[in-house]
Parts: sequence; C-alpha cells; structure tokens
Amino acid sequence: MAFENPSREEIKEILEQTNTIAVVGLSDNPERTSYLVSQAMQAKGYRIIPVNPNADTILGEKSYPSLRDIPEKVDLVNVFRRSEHTPPIAA
Repeated sequence: MAFENPSREEIKEILEQTNTIAVVGLSDNPERTSYLVSQAMQAKGYRIIPVNPNADTILGEKSYPSLRDIPEKVDLVNVFRRSEHTPPIAA
C-alpha cells in the first residue's frame, strides 16, 4: 500500500487545528534534531509532550514512557525514531 505525503496546504490546516503534540523519541540533548524541532514548535505556542522512557522532563514538560501513558488528549504525534521502530508506534 502506497501513501503520499500531505500537501503543504494540508499540513498547514492540520497544524492550525493542533494544540498538543506528543513527540515520540524526543531527546533531552539540546543538539539533537528532535529537541530543536520541538523547542521551535513550543516557542510557536504548541504544547509539547515528550515521550521518552529515559527522561523525567524535557523542555520543561513531564516525559512519558509511551503514548498510552499520556493522561490527556493529544492532537498530533510527531515521531523521531528510526523507520524500523515506527510500525508499533503507528499501531
């Protein structure tokens, strides 16, 4: 099954309807891409919820070991994991 990436307009619409973003694989290392991207999104007003079982807090937010452990509604999930690790996350 082939999937196409959403258009820029579709991405814009999704982001306009998004408040809370769970970030799977968010690193607590300020030099990692996941940290830099999440920090920039946080600065734009998005609520970032880190999903990293090896950290207590990242970017001032409590980190959770998995998506299932987040006790509130999440609008969008951003995944920073190698592709071989993404199927279970998507499921």
